[in-house]
Amino acid sequence: MPDTPTPLSAAEREAVYRRNFGFFLTDSILFNLGLGLVGANTVIPDFVRHLTSSEVIIGLSGSLFMVGWLLPQLLVARYVGRWARKKWLFVGPNMVVRWVLLVLGGLVVWLGPTRPGPMLLAFFVCYGIAAFGDGLVGIPWADLAGTSLNNRWRARMFGLATAVAGVSMLLIAPLIGLVLGPRGPGFPYNYATLFAASGAVFVVSMLPGLFFRELPGAPATPVPALRDFARMLVHGLRADGALRAFVLIRVCASLFLMAAPFYVGFATVELGLSSSVAVPVLLAMQTIGAVTGALLYAWLGARSNTHYIRLALAGAAVLPVCALLAAWLGPLPLYLGFLVGGLFTENLLSAFLNWVVGYGSPAQRPLFVGLTNTVAAAVALGAPFIAGTLAQTLGYRALFAVALLMALLALYIAARYLRDPEAYPHPEPAAASEGILTDIAPESPESLESPAL
Repeated sequence: MPDTPTPLSAAEREAVYRRNFGFFLTDSILFNLGLGLVGANTVIPDFVRHLTSSEVIIGLSGSLFMVGWLLPQLLVARYVGRWARKKWLFVGPNMVVRWVLLVLGGLVVWLGPTRPGPMLLAFFVCYGIAAFGDGLVGIPWADLAGTSLNNRWRARMFGLATAVAGVSMLLIAPLIGLVLGPRGPGFPYNYATLFAASGAVFVVSMLPGLFFRELPGAPATPVPALRDFARMLVHGLRADGALRAFVLIRVCASLFLMAAPFYVGFATVELGLSSSVAVPVLLAMQTIGAVTGALLYAWLGARSNTHYIRLALAGAAVLPVCALLAAWLGPLPLYLGFLVGGLFTENLLSAFLNWVVGYGSPAQRPLFVGLTNTVAAAVALGAPFIAGTLAQTLGYRALFAVALLMALLALYIAARYLRDPEAYPHPEPAAASEGILTDIAPESPESLESPAL
């Protein structure tokens, strides 16, 4: 029989948290910085616009990372409980996929400016692998952060990582403008430079995870049969009105975010801005908002996560309104919209994750997180086709109007049906042998102030 690990004292656990904090912080800063260098709403759609005029493909490029990150999480949630230790479920895939953007930079240089078709294919293959690879490690990373940092150290890590990466991107934004400008290396070598720089940061980001010290979490459990797993999903949605409301909010969020890759195209095509002006300025405004929003979320989210979600959804409606105003008033309202959008929507996914983690019991959490993220990803996968068709047939303004409608619908559902997790009546946790099917019970509508959805 293997030896049972000796439980750590409070002082020993605090020492582990303190040690892990530095490595988790470094990992998060490098990851956010690598993503920021190839902004999904700025650099990526601007690059793809040089290769194709299809608005559907341009929209898909901006949504691809989010889709690849969220889509596999329900599948991972089914299997991840098989292992009590999750560290190498995070570190192992990273050692393969975090080289991919560096490879993409080399491929863009090799293909050169005369082969747009192969270059577009290389982009989607490499960027898709990077996104899907991060999706595979998302739940193991969340489990590591949950077991090997306590709430206090984890909150500090998220806040500092967002702030440091955001300030770093503000300093880097002028360099991005220089690379993309007339004094830069020219297309496509300017974008290859950004891909290579991002890839190099991702390669370095593999190192902190090697030094995580994993503390014991939940014991290993058998993988549920696919039929039982499907029953868990259906039963959870049927029995739980709050969960249904949350899923609908995630669907609407995916639909209003479908316009995100088209704002930079709107700036360059309809407002007449050059890429060397639009991309770094919009990126800087979004980053300033994100840094400020992280501080706001650290304060308000600790008091009421649901209040922040409502405020963020209201702020999300500001960006399409500002884009519509920019069609008559020039680019200044669009800059303001990116500032407000960064202030709220850049932290909205963190607020969503905190809500669902707080709402589910320990047995339900992987299921609820995987379910809501995968539903959001499935909608986000189809959203570029909707957004691209709207932009190509009816124009950007029609797309922004639909995005505004989706943001207002999400805000309505959140205001009417969503409350903080602590406000919902929860059944007593089921025994481990009973599984999570019995851990999901219908809420009592009489105990809630707002009607069940």
